[in-house]
Amino acid sequence: MNYLAHSWDYRFLFHVIGTLILAYFASIPLASSQGLFPRLQNVGALKNVSIVPTQATCGLPGRSAFCHSSIAAESIQYCTQRFCIQDCPYRSSSPSYIALFSEGLRSCITTDKNDLHPDSPSNSTSFIFGNLKDCFSLPHSPRLATSFALAVWLKPEQEGVMCVIEKAVDGQIVFKLTISEKETMFYYRTVNGLQPPIKVMTLGRILVKKWIHLSVQVHHTKISFFINGLEDDHTAFDVRTLHGPVTDLAPGAVRIGQSSKGSEQFIGRMQDFRLYQVALPNRDILEIFSGELLYLHTQSECRCPVSHPRVHPLVQRYCLPNDADDTTNDRVLRLNSEAHPLSYINDNDIGTSWISHVFKNMTELENGVAITIDLENGQYQVFYIVLQFFSPQPTGIQIQRKKMNHLDWEDWQYFARNCSDFGMKNNDRLENPDSVNCLQLPNFTPYSRGNVTFSILTPEPNRRPGYNNFYKTPSLQEFVKATQIRIHLFGQYYTTESSVNFRHRYYGVDEITISGRCNCHGHANDCDMISKPYRCFCSQESYTEGRHCDRCLPLYNDKPFHQGDQVHAFNCKPCQCNNHSRSCHYDKTMDPFPAEYYRGGGGVCDNCQHNTTGRNCELCKDYLFRQVGADPSARDICKPCDCYEVGTKNGSLLCDQIGGQCNCKRHVSGRQCNQCQDGFYNLQELAPDGCSPCNCNTSGTVDGDITCHQNSGQCKCKGNVIGLKCDRCNFGFKILRSFNKDGCEPCHCNLYGSVNKFCNPLSGQCKCKKDAKGLQCDACVENFYGLDIDGCKLCDCNTEGTLSGTVCDAKTGQCTCKPNVGGRRCDECLDGYYQLRQNNSFFCLPCNCNKAGTVNDSLLCDKSTGQCPCKAGVRGLQCNHCEPHRYNLTISNLQGCQMCECDSLGTLADAVCDQISGQCPCLPNHQGRQCNQCKPGFYVSPGNKTGCLPCSCHTAGAVHQVCNSLTGQCICQGASIIGQRCDHCKDHYFGFDPLAGRCQPCNCHLPGALNGSCHLVTGQCFCKQFVTGLKCDDCVPGASHLDIHNLFGCSKTPSQQPPPRGQVQSSSTINLSWHPPDSPNAHWLTYSLFRDGIEIYMTEDKYPYGVHNFTDTALLPYTSYSYHLLTTNVHGSERSATVIYRTKSGTPEGNLNLHYVFPVSPYSVTLYWTAPLNNSGPIEKYILSCTPLDSIQPCGAYEGLDTLATIWNLIPFTKYHFSVQACTSGGCLHSLPLIITTAQAPPQGMDPPTVQTISSTELYIEWHPPEEPNGIIIRYELHMRRLQSNDEQTMTESRVFQYSGWLNPQTVTASANENALTPPQTTTIITGLEPYTKYEFSVVAVNMAGSVSSDWISERTGESAPVFMPPPSVFPLSPYSLNVSWMKPENNATRGEIVEYKVNLISEQILHQQPSLEVSQVLYTAEAHEFFYVVRGLKPYRTYHFTISLCNLIGCVTSDPGMGQTLATAPVHVRAPHVEGINCTVMKISWLPPGELNGPSPIYLLERRETSLPALDTEMIKGIRFIGNGYYKFPSSTLPINTDFTGMRIN
Repeated sequence: MNYLAHSWDYRFLFHVIGTLILAYFASIPLASSQGLFPRLQNVGALKNVSIVPTQATCGLPGRSAFCHSSIAAESIQYCTQRFCIQDCPYRSSSPSYIALFSEGLRSCITTDKNDLHPDSPSNSTSFIFGNLKDCFSLPHSPRLATSFALAVWLKPEQEGVMCVIEKAVDGQIVFKLTISEKETMFYYRTVNGLQPPIKVMTLGRILVKKWIHLSVQVHHTKISFFINGLEDDHTAFDVRTLHGPVTDLAPGAVRIGQSSKGSEQFIGRMQDFRLYQVALPNRDILEIFSGELLYLHTQSECRCPVSHPRVHPLVQRYCLPNDADDTTNDRVLRLNSEAHPLSYINDNDIGTSWISHVFKNMTELENGVAITIDLENGQYQVFYIVLQFFSPQPTGIQIQRKKMNHLDWEDWQYFARNCSDFGMKNNDRLENPDSVNCLQLPNFTPYSRGNVTFSILTPEPNRRPGYNNFYKTPSLQEFVKATQIRIHLFGQYYTTESSVNFRHRYYGVDEITISGRCNCHGHANDCDMISKPYRCFCSQESYTEGRHCDRCLPLYNDKPFHQGDQVHAFNCKPCQCNNHSRSCHYDKTMDPFPAEYYRGGGGVCDNCQHNTTGRNCELCKDYLFRQVGADPSARDICKPCDCYEVGTKNGSLLCDQIGGQCNCKRHVSGRQCNQCQDGFYNLQELAPDGCSPCNCNTSGTVDGDITCHQNSGQCKCKGNVIGLKCDRCNFGFKILRSFNKDGCEPCHCNLYGSVNKFCNPLSGQCKCKKDAKGLQCDACVENFYGLDIDGCKLCDCNTEGTLSGTVCDAKTGQCTCKPNVGGRRCDECLDGYYQLRQNNSFFCLPCNCNKAGTVNDSLLCDKSTGQCPCKAGVRGLQCNHCEPHRYNLTISNLQGCQMCECDSLGTLADAVCDQISGQCPCLPNHQGRQCNQCKPGFYVSPGNKTGCLPCSCHTAGAVHQVCNSLTGQCICQGASIIGQRCDHCKDHYFGFDPLAGRCQPCNCHLPGALNGSCHLVTGQCFCKQFVTGLKCDDCVPGASHLDIHNLFGCSKTPSQQPPPRGQVQSSSTINLSWHPPDSPNAHWLTYSLFRDGIEIYMTEDKYPYGVHNFTDTALLPYTSYSYHLLTTNVHGSERSATVIYRTKSGTPEGNLNLHYVFPVSPYSVTLYWTAPLNNSGPIEKYILSCTPLDSIQPCGAYEGLDTLATIWNLIPFTKYHFSVQACTSGGCLHSLPLIITTAQAPPQGMDPPTVQTISSTELYIEWHPPEEPNGIIIRYELHMRRLQSNDEQTMTESRVFQYSGWLNPQTVTASANENALTPPQTTTIITGLEPYTKYEFSVVAVNMAGSVSSDWISERTGESAPVFMPPPSVFPLSPYSLNVSWMKPENNATRGEIVEYKVNLISEQILHQQPSLEVSQVLYTAEAHEFFYVVRGLKPYRTYHFTISLCNLIGCVTSDPGMGQTLATAPVHVRAPHVEGINCTVMKISWLPPGELNGPSPIYLLERRETSLPALDTEMIKGIRFIGNGYYKFPSSTLPINTDFTGMRIN
């Protein structure tokens, strides 16, 4: 035994236990997929615990004291006194309440005892509020404190806002609660008056015509809303903060169902309306809703305080605020800090301790106590019990168990310092797996915090027999089962000495841990331990059911139920009922291997459905069949035969089980025998062969097809062939030929020249119209041409233009023309000529066009008039001169004659220009070709409206009287004169003198003037804003400092300076910028920037003013600063308004520690961290990052304000690098990195193996590790199943290979010995297979967490010589032919692809005689797809023997003989009888047998008849009877003509 001196963290404890269990199971050799088992848990945690004596806990019935224990040896010699107080620090019962419906009900409110809220007591009443005026309840309410609660059942009957309750004093609302289908609102008043209402969105939670329970809890400034009790996590529906406590002014009435203004009428039902004068914790809210107080393991009666109304979900002794996270430090104890109740012994919290009472004397101590833990919800498998002591350990421990609650207690284990105290030996041997012994405790144990561990399987030093073969040791499996555990503690170390204070004589236990698991029979890896009794989550792969996975699913009984173990899963096997049964049962007699799990199977399907039958529902009932290749599991797998009675032999309605082929007559085909064979038609019931032959003309059928329509007998004619037998050409076609793919060729009658499209089917001559000729009527007769839709057209040549004695072209109709004449009829001139008629005749004359005047230099003219095509502005028959007002006719002028464009104001009226030069005749004072220029001394008037005007230059101001001819500008005398006539002053001058032609200078004072200009008459200069005087040389009143650089001239005090604008850059920097004042009033400014009243920056600026910037640095983070500007010029100063800016948050400071929650799953990790202490601003978010160690690709992240997060979608068995940052807007504080390896998970992505054929009996299989190993691959298994000939699977599969090893996908090993094992083998050769057979293979990869199977892949073994061919079936077709047919054997007989069949004739014999000759002759070699051969030329009524040789590429095999007999026919060579007269009345007649019987022994019929018509010359007349029996040959004149007979039988 290993005794640890220090307390264990229970999570570490389970880690250690899990490691030991894993190591134990890992020591067992693995062979296949293991069973599934739930992980070990503390199955005794939070379960019911009791003690004998019942008052053996300290603090009961009242407060008591004990001496504190510590690990120091000297602590036992003195007493550090501690107390036990079991009383609840807060309430232990529900508070009283005011029932608001007990008074104040108005008559409009009716009661109802039928429609009540769910689970109402039997005598309950609901109250109906209608849509009536003043319909409300008015009960009395005391003055409320700042803490109260409301609870009511509601059933609204319509939508809209409705008032539930309102309290108002003197017309002022104290609080009001309204609801609607969308939101709940709470109005309230504080000492500062009515506040904005609290609005909570309740869409989908409050429904019309549905009962809901609404609770509102108010405590100081917190308000919580509850709908139908608590949420799933035991929190409120919503929590909000009030602007202050609710202030109630006085006691008074409350108004229920309507607001004080008479609005918001509640329409519906209410029930059980309660007003509590204190707020309620969450468990009390749930108790009001459900009627039951939520049970807690430890002192469940103790309630949380209203300030922290929620029980901590993990540590039930703490309470939290409703709006706080589970990780908050704002928590209070629900129990007394000095409480040490018995329930602390198994509360899963190592930080709590149970303390027994102090034993009064040694006798009580020796008798000890008995602690019983009831596992409550079922029988568990228990492997460890760990006792962790707060006090000195007992000297004797007896552990007992109940295997079932109704059974007696059984001893399980003893511990003692001296086992003789129990009458046993120290550490005695264990004879049997379920033996009990006593383990000796050491002489010295810790004074405190010691522990004792009971390992059920391996109690050191003597391990239990069968511990290493647990799943094959039934008695050991029974030994670990328990429903209750009792632990007796006797005596105590150290405290029995006289020097020790008697208050040390007590038992203190930190925790009793019972490590066990649900009993799921190896078919589940998890279970629901909350339900009563517990329920295993049976794995889908196990196909089991039941609370303990202890029986197979209804369709998985192909083998009896078997418990899984650490080596084999022993999953239930399916029955292969093809989806036609809901259950099956195991029949041992049907199982060829009843003692084995992997081979055989005895499943029998129950009550086959869908018309199926058979052990596996694989067959169809009579008159039904299964289609070839159909899915056997389809609901409609069995189809009716539906045989067509007319086409089946003897009208049979049965068909083949597979394929459904009915038994057809000779010439009938189709699965249902409902159609004729190819070449036959007209299926008839009375016809013995079923159908009649088609007799198609193969020259006229498609591809020589002999088949015809099943009903009409119409053969399949080629495209141009018609007739029932396809024996004649279609109309419009001719000459039927077999090699013509269309049968007959088209007549090709010309559409325009023939009467119709039909021709003589033999000669092909079409019927032509009167003007057409030719075989196909495609040519015209003489003097006609152009065969088209209108037929042939008359040539109609013009006799005047046509050469005599000629005819037109037969195709184009072109006549033969005279010289210079053209046109089809020779009735027009050629190009370049025009027609001139004379004396009823015409001549063609040349055009003679002038190329300089024609368009595009054309030489062609109009053939009727001779007019050439003239350019623009050109005229004349030959285009040889210009129009008036145009000139310049030349060949280079592409536009023709151009316009003269004479100026109308300068040209003589009605005059024209010269056609050669284009010169216009000008008016006086004008000149130029177009007369558009003025003579010297004149200029063009503006807009050229009045022609040329005189210059009119000023006589004194101008140099002379000649001006610019276009503008009229004169040349001025001096620099001070401007103007068109030189009669105005220039800028900077004034006062024009008309006699002297001069102006005076302005002489403005430039520092005060805008520029050098002045008024043209007075000479007043134009001054700047703050300047005055004729010459702008004085400042205005209130201004000073005249300066040439000042845009105002003089300066004034600046005004309206805007404050600086700030942009916060970081936690220590603010960028400030400012604009100049709205009125700078000077050209130069000085800016002084002040922060918190202290000048920090000064700068100057000159006009033009710009925006100034300053960066204020070295500031404190998250701190507010005030800024203003002082703006100064030479005349005064101006102060801006003050602005305030706050720096951003800085990088957090302190420590940030990252931890993870044990255990780690394969796909997720839960981490938590502590919030750092920080003065640099509020934490805005935490960033949890994750990166695989072997990759830079992030694996997921979390951002938020929670201090606990789960990272999902991780890869199993992978090392990850985690870190967390606490971030403000100014930066982030980084934690130290944390490296975590995810747990293993079953592998995924196993590709099918590759299979190669080695020989006819061997296959080579190779595979690769799974794409996602998800752990250490420890084994590969190869499973095989054989495919049937139709590629359907066989019922069973078998494991044909397995290999164990160690394949770690991680590159870094944990230790030097980790990879001592080699990776499992990935190739194998499977031998002993059947030749030419398809097998399917699937690979299973196994790691420590599970397994994965690949898809199945198939391959066929190689060919070998065939081994079997069934004898052929031989049946007669006629007396001279036999049909020899055969069937293809199964693949296991052919053992390869069939190359050919050989039909052999073995012997020929005559019936009832010995064969005269034995021969073997190959009659026919058939291809692989042929299955019959007709042997012809045989003799009638003979028996023949045939064999079939089947050959593949390797060899051949010959069948046994099949026998058949030809049909009988009439005998031949019958000779006349021999007649011998005996006397006058007797003749002797004798004869020989026929030369060839051709059938069975004959029956001889001897006839005697009189001679017929002895008078051979008698004239026969139609209709006249004649005497006698026999034949008579009529003359041809007697019979109808064209008949096929020449005689008739007459009786």
